[in-house]
Amino acid sequence: MKTLYIIRGLPGSGKSTLGESLASFSRSGRLNGAYDVHSYAADDWFTNSKTGEYNFNPAELPDAHEDCRARVMGSMMSNVKIICVCNTFSQAWEAEPYFKLCEQYDYTPVVLECQSQFGNVHDVPQDSIDVMKERWEPLSKPNW
Repeated sequence: MKTLYIIRGLPGSGKSTLGESLASFSRSGRLNGAYDVHSYAADDWFTNSKTGEYNFNPAELPDAHEDCRARVMGSMMSNVKIICVCNTFSQAWEAEPYFKLCEQYDYTPVVLECQSQFGNVHDVPQDSIDVMKERWEPLSKPNW
């Protein structure tokens, strides 16, 4: 079975950590015998792959999300067994492109919601987090 884990939560809730943990756990062969596992986030766009430095630019956010979606789609086209996508997904429409990809490439979507607080590693302003919290919507597969 091919699975897309849609991991959602407010900044600092552990989304990326969970995605990377699932990928590591899977690579060790303990989850569905899957060795080819990928975890993606829009935040990857803002992270220097060599230094690990995070440099957020709000003007690039649409590009970051499109890049994330394209990388997930590329993994689906390559039949990667388990894929994690770790974004805030505070509103249902933000996850809709991923549900459509699941339908198109025959993946089972599994929504995981992180609700803990581990610290805001990207220094997202509290007022921005409060706005995300206010617009939070339930997330489930749309009925097409």
